[in-house]
Amino acid sequence: MKIFEKLLLALFLGAPGWLFAQQENPPLQYDVAVGLHSYYIPAMDARWNGPEPVVFAGVHQPFNQKQNLGLTLRLGYSRGQYQGDALQAQLLFGLAPVLAQHLELGFKLGVGYQFSFYPSAPIRWDEGQWVPGKAAKGVFQVPAQFSLGYRSIHVGRLEWQPYLAYQLQVLFGYSPDLSPLPVSNALLGFKISSLQ
Repeated sequence: MKIFEKLLLALFLGAPGWLFAQQENPPLQYDVAVGLHSYYIPAMDARWNGPEPVVFAGVHQPFNQKQNLGLTLRLGYSRGQYQGDALQAQLLFGLAPVLAQHLELGFKLGVGYQFSFYPSAPIRWDEGQWVPGKAAKGVFQVPAQFSLGYRSIHVGRLEWQPYLAYQLQVLFGYSPDLSPLPVSNALLGFKISSLQ
């Protein structure tokens, strides 16, 4: 295992305990988002083609009472008819200043790991013959997310913070010809927490 993979594994395994230990002040938020993804980057006259569903669920821990800095740990699933389905885990550091008391501008940057499953039975060439290949491939990703949200709607003892987000994920090692590979996500999400 390479040193980068060891550090990433330690970060993923250690983050949940650290996040939950900080729960007293301010409260932990649950983050749920759904949307569409495509292998696309908004540059070089590229077009948004073949969007597929994507869903994320995780936890967000604000670092201060203003809730303008925080750390998000989330898991995701994306459907891919032609490229194959994918499961992913992301750890994102976020900055979210608030304008006009309720408008939240968010920026998150992080690291992630994705298991990409092939849409058909994979095969590989080995010593002059075709043999069965691996069912999935693991790739590293660097996600960057921009969001616009509303802070906040109070329903009973819950606080809801809806947001719209665009996330660009750069996948490394997807294939020799497509590395880095850009993936775009258009998301509608909610951060949900208990009122203190």
